[in-house]
Amino acid sequence: MQNLGWLLVFVAFLGQAVPTEVVAQNRSKPKGLDLCIAHYNLENLFDTLNDVKVNDEDFLPHSELAWNSVRYYTKLGKLAKVIAGLNQGNVPDLLGLCEMENEDVLKDLLRQPELRRSPLTYLHCPSNDSRGIDVALLYHKSRFKPIARQDLTVDLPGDTATPTRKILLVSGKIPSGDTLHILVNHWPSRRGGLEKSAPNRYAAARCLRKAVDSLFAMYGGPNRCSIIITGDFNDTPQDASIRLLLGADSTGSKGLYHPFSGLEGGSYCFQDRWEWLDQIILSRSLLASNTSQNHYVIGSAQASKDESMVQQEGKFKGYPYRTYAGNRYLGGPSDHLPVLLRIRCPRCP
Repeated sequence: MQNLGWLLVFVAFLGQAVPTEVVAQNRSKPKGLDLCIAHYNLENLFDTLNDVKVNDEDFLPHSELAWNSVRYYTKLGKLAKVIAGLNQGNVPDLLGLCEMENEDVLKDLLRQPELRRSPLTYLHCPSNDSRGIDVALLYHKSRFKPIARQDLTVDLPGDTATPTRKILLVSGKIPSGDTLHILVNHWPSRRGGLEKSAPNRYAAARCLRKAVDSLFAMYGGPNRCSIIITGDFNDTPQDASIRLLLGADSTGSKGLYHPFSGLEGGSYCFQDRWEWLDQIILSRSLLASNTSQNHYVIGSAQASKDESMVQQEGKFKGYPYRTYAGNRYLGGPSDHLPVLLRIRCPRCP
């Protein structure tokens, strides 16, 4: 009877051991959500209607580009397919967009079959850009709840400077209840030459840095305030506008950490040279060593690059699959690749 008693105790112990092991395994699994943050330059997403208030004459049916409804809806479909698969086969949670003509083209984009039933909605930021191209934020309706926005005007140097795109600042709550601040950018181009046009991007960098410093002042500094900056900056992470004036680098010493700094590859290719013109920059708070806090998933910064986004033949083989090469219609989605990274939110349900 004594041996039988020990046997019953041993069996009871085994019955408890398996559930304990399962619980231990469950505890080792990361909790919460990985939020996918992305940015995409849509390469001249214009409608086919003449807007007399902006210079959109290149993108009309009777222009040299012969921009018509068939080409417009073909482009919309290809862009929608890219966006629908950015987040490991799903839509991203936050997506900065640039180079679209107006709010109507955003609505048309979200009406495409690939996005029609998606959880994405948008905030659009119109600008005084002479070509009428704007920035916008697409966001997952159940994972980001906007609570405030500002449209920041970039004042360019010189009395005759033409207006440029505004910076869209959106503050919102994620499912954990934490606040994220998103700034979507499209800085002035390199038209006229890199050196000659640089002061315009310096002005954009100063405007952005002023907004960042204001957020730091209101929300407890760079170690507590969670900021995500997306954009086509028309400069690289090594250029003075980003590294010195904005103060974003691989160390985060000035409060902004740049995960694309030093990363091989690029989002844009010109004369066989790849560059990171499209980037995502984070406040230092998202580098928290305490993984119970929201934090950047190390190594997740990348350009999304599949066959539908890359030219498969011809002179531009291996380049982003652009819509136009000069005046020649190629039919691709964009001359830029989308960029993305992941933010871990352990307290998100």
